[in-house]
Amino acid sequence: RARASAAEAEADAARAELAAAELEVVEQVKRAYYELYLVQTATEITQQSRNLAVEFGKIAEAKYRTGLVDQQDLLRAQLEISNVDVELVRMRQELLSAQARLARLLHVSPETPVRALPELPEEQVPGDIERLYALAIEARPDLHSQLAAIRRDRFNVDLARLQYFPDLTLKFGWGEMTTSRALAPTADGWDNLSLGIGANIPIYRKRLEAGVREAEAQTVASVREYDSLRDRTQEEIKDLFSQLVSQQELLKLFRAEIVPRAEQTLTASISAYQTGRTDILMLIDNWRQLLQYRIAQQRLEAQLRQT
Repeated sequence: RARASAAEAEADAARAELAAAELEVVEQVKRAYYELYLVQTATEITQQSRNLAVEFGKIAEAKYRTGLVDQQDLLRAQLEISNVDVELVRMRQELLSAQARLARLLHVSPETPVRALPELPEEQVPGDIERLYALAIEARPDLHSQLAAIRRDRFNVDLARLQYFPDLTLKFGWGEMTTSRALAPTADGWDNLSLGIGANIPIYRKRLEAGVREAEAQTVASVREYDSLRDRTQEEIKDLFSQLVSQQELLKLFRAEIVPRAEQTLTASISAYQTGRTDILMLIDNWRQLLQYRIAQQRLEAQLRQT
């Protein structure tokens, strides 16, 4: 019974490890999905910015033809379009890599054109860190696996203590006998029956005591490992929760202030350039900043869901 209980606890630990592996795969799929979303969205934003840069080039060309600016403005606008084309080539390669990564996790062909949704669902941000602590300790499979290991080691302690008692062995034997080609002259053809009883005497007490101490030490080690894993779990929860709060606050700033103001600045720069109140460098700088802010906002959107 002690061996069976230890084996059952070992099986519980293995089932918990399987559940942990399944959750790890789920996490990897979600992270890969949001990485794909980020690259996909960044590519679309960059393509939209390229279209805007083409409009700048048309404005610069019209002003150059009328003699309002020199050729430098036109060449600078064309150079920025080329720079964006270089970025788009790199982003398309990253998009293919992100699709292949997600396809591998989904166990489908790398040629499968997996795509993320154009818009992410509303984020579900937890607000109670104490509840997260309780949920993690209650539900994390790694902790369940370690608890099962503790039960297994305690049963192994009981098993080691049972070695102090002698093991009784009962034997029954039957041998079929024949007189055909018998070598012994006493062979009479009667079958042999045998009965036996045996017992081991546990006299090596030091070896038995060492086995008990080893099993007890293993139990203590498993308990300490559980405590360490529990503390590490709470540390991870605290770290992730602080990241979540920071990302949420930054995202609010980007949504409400940074990106809208960058859009207004670019709109004002376009009007100012058309009327000759600013130069092409200021216009391109504001355009570049808006592109960077938009991509940074989408990166925060993806990171927030990952966290």
